Amino acid sequence: MPRNEDWRPKLTRIDEPIADDYWEYVTPEGQQRISRLTVGRPVHYPQEQVWYCPVFIEGYTTPRIKPIFGSGPVDSLMNAMSFVRGFFEENSKVLPGAKPKGANRTRSTSHGTRPTSRGQLRKAHSEKPRRHLAKPKLRPP
Repeated sequence: MPRNEDWRPKLTRIDEPIADDYWEYVTPEGQQRISRLTVGRPVHYPQEQVWYCPVFIEGYTTPRIKPIFGSGPVDSLMNAMSFVRGFFEENSKVLPGAKPKGANRTRSTSHGTRPTSRGQLRKAHSEKPRRHLAKPKLRPP
């Protein structure tokens, strides 16, 4: 691949988002923030024979929407999620599913209110009743 970055697509929007969320977190500088994260569907970029996933992390990605490349659609998606994971690990007290003031969420929450800490989040998740399919009882011949 060329070393000059002029070949990269200049993205202004994510046409087909596959994941969209708000995360509350504390930056390495100690500032508490809420940012929107959006990952788009892998896109083939035939000019360079590569694929990319557009990624937007409010206040973090430069350019605003960053193409994350891979040699195929799954590879570009894995690389995009590794990029998001790096953001997660770079910050502390990360809480996915945050709702900023005044934001209209398109995603509904099934629990009504969300837990306020990671410990409560884990506890709430582990307390969900598990549903198992009943195995049919075999009758003796």
